[in-house]
Amino acid sequence: MPLFSKISRLILVCSLVFCLAFVGCGGEPRPDGFPPLHPTVIQFTQGGEPIEGASVQLVSETDGRWPVGGTTNASGSITLQTYGRYPGVPEGRYKVLVSKVERERIGPEPQSMFESVVENVYDLIDAVYSTPATTPLTVEVQSGRNSLGPFDLGERIRQPIRRPGT
Repeated sequence: MPLFSKISRLILVCSLVFCLAFVGCGGEPRPDGFPPLHPTVIQFTQGGEPIEGASVQLVSETDGRWPVGGTTNASGSITLQTYGRYPGVPEGRYKVLVSKVERERIGPEPQSMFESVVENVYDLIDAVYSTPATTPLTVEVQSGRNSLGPFDLGERIRQPIRRPGT
């Protein structure tokens, strides 16, 4: 065997050992008691059309230790993650919260750090979907792959959100 080939193999083996030692085989460690996760996709529409950029959160009806959520894509779908970085969702029943807001600047650009931006803020999804007490949406995540929905969030709206003191 030529010398170059032996050196190449040695370098390759050393590189792999280095990577496994410093990166690890299983990625970053998970929190204590972390449950098994199951791939889960949910789709949303509004007025029959996919809704992009909606913030989605699942609130467990039994164990709120593992926050689940994300943002819908152009097709109105979201592949849910736990803690914002682990793909999948623990098994269980969840309340589904969905919100989307639009901000409209109405004042001039602040001239100093002591001035604030003046803007109007609008709900683009009915506020009934934004709290566990009022949302009519619930899902059950089971072992294995889960494809849920589509859930229609009603007609498109642009409802002003009142600022404190107004």
